[in-house]
Amino acid sequence: MIFSYMRISTQKEKQTTDRQRITLEQYAKENKFKFDEIIEERISGTIKAEHRPQFNILKQKLRENDILIITDIDRLGRNADDVIMEFKKLKSEGIRIIALDTPYLNEWEKIQDSSIYNMIADIFITLKAHMAVQEREKTISRINQGLMVAREKGKTLGRPKAELPKDFIKEYKKFKDGGYGDMSALAFAKMLGIGRSTLYKYINIFEGQEVVHLDS
Repeated sequence: MIFSYMRISTQKEKQTTDRQRITLEQYAKENKFKFDEIIEERISGTIKAEHRPQFNILKQKLRENDILIITDIDRLGRNADDVIMEFKKLKSEGIRIIALDTPYLNEWEKIQDSSIYNMIADIFITLKAHMAVQEREKTISRINQGLMVAREKGKTLGRPKAELPKDFIKEYKKFKDGGYGDMSALAFAKMLGIGRSTLYKYINIFEGQEVVHLDS
């Protein structure tokens, strides 16, 4: 069977799946097949794949040798690490994924040959993992650059006691160690419910000053 999964963010009320649906239907027409089912989900892209209700319903329907088609590979998960995990899990179950935005993974004829597909899939997983590492390194680099600018502009004398929300240190360490995959500094700040400048302020406090935890 041939399935498709379309996802749009709840944060964009005017956004629809029209573009995705048109792209998918055009691909089906060009390759002379019809979808058995197209599943649509409206949920934030920051939610991990395993916590997406419609995506989980879809996975329960998928069987060995089924094909799952998506317009963009990143719709498969929250970040690069999540995408890799879901991709590997589906591949291990004998399900083939076609991502229309990804070279070789979007070629219908090649996907039909299991040996060629497995080779392409393995190369994709390796490249995606490498890209995830690079993105994490870039994120840390941008944060460090922001810290340097903040320190250059700062005029604080001595080492006054500083205050941080009680959960910030745990979340920041997880972010810094790659626990959130290739999440950007801006996305990390949004997850915490703070602005980017506030994030840099907290990091500056954590990295260079004495810390006092707050309960609020």
